[in-house]
Amino acid sequence: MTSGARTEAVERHRQRAVESLQLLDDPQTERFDRLTRMARTMFGVPLSTITVLDGDRAWFPGSAGLDVTEAPRNETFCDRTTAEDQLILVEDATQDERFKDLPAVRAGAIRFYAGQPLHDPAGHVIGTFCLYDSRPRTLEGDLLVAFLDLACWAQQELTASSEMRQAGQVQASMLPAHPIRAHGWEIAGACVPALAVGGDFYDHGLAGDVAHLSLADVMGKGTGAALVGAGVRAALRATDDEVAGGADLGATTTRVARSLISDLERATSFVTLFRAVLDLRDGTVRYVDAGSGLCLLVEPDGTTRRLSSRDRPFGILDDDSWTEHTATMAPGARLLVLSDGVLDLLDDPLTWWEPLAELVRAARDTTDLLAALARLSRDGVPLDDVTAVAVFRGTEGGR
Repeated sequence: MTSGARTEAVERHRQRAVESLQLLDDPQTERFDRLTRMARTMFGVPLSTITVLDGDRAWFPGSAGLDVTEAPRNETFCDRTTAEDQLILVEDATQDERFKDLPAVRAGAIRFYAGQPLHDPAGHVIGTFCLYDSRPRTLEGDLLVAFLDLACWAQQELTASSEMRQAGQVQASMLPAHPIRAHGWEIAGACVPALAVGGDFYDHGLAGDVAHLSLADVMGKGTGAALVGAGVRAALRATDDEVAGGADLGATTTRVARSLISDLERATSFVTLFRAVLDLRDGTVRYVDAGSGLCLLVEPDGTTRRLSSRDRPFGILDDDSWTEHTATMAPGARLLVLSDGVLDLLDDPLTWWEPLAELVRAARDTTDLLAALARLSRDGVPLDDVTAVAVFRGTEGGR
């Protein structure tokens, strides 16, 4: 392979790595701007950027002292830094044959430049961390070490941002794509992770005249809890057809929980769960409550009832078992299942059912109720994932 062909292949791989970040064309983000502001203050320069080369343009996901978000790639110092894949220090660009003809140098805006390549885990250059000054200067000793440390931090932010964003997208894609609206019933859910990904999940489905739903909360937050949650979700989904067909929900849940016990022990985690099967013909609700206790049934006349049990969460004792319970949703009744992250948003979490019952009564439909919970999340300071599933049965004749 010729040198030119090798260069083209490297650039193709580099461009694909940049695209895999899934950051292109997003607004500048505070965590990147914070790094460049810090660099500008630490080194006494008027300008600092995190630069990503995308095709023929240089894009700045983070900058301090710059009023544009992109520039032509061939007019930047970073084009050369990316190509050489090494630290480049330019004390006076007007005296450097590589850079003296750049527009910013000819205009006298930039004379000093320091650029360090930023890499993804596979070694591709995905960006550069840069300092600029309008006067000649040097960067050496402790200042150079500090600059390289900040560049390492910028690299971690770029790659971690990509991984967490993709993890969040994958997790969101595993939630139900659409609410259920059938026979006068509405079933819908929402999940707002405290971090990019979370340990909460909900699920619902429809099999003929039978709907099933679940809401689980894995101890903890972030990627670890999300991985455990994905395993629990898969184990529950494997039994959806069985429980929709009439299998005892307690026995089925016990089998699922015991299959997960070794994984939960190794992860030092536990899971609370509310799972229900609803007969859309007569309103019968069969449910299991595994340590959740956060299900509220609002009757057509406005009275409320909490659906719960004394059964423990998954992962506490090896020989635990779970019991099926029953309730009835009359025409006009409404059901709300939630994770304990919602309690952080209430003035008095010890009487959580009272303000939430008011929200349920006042809501026009499930969309309106979930929007009200989302407003609570935005207005409050959620310390944990916030997840809810709402079930509304229409009035008589709604079938």
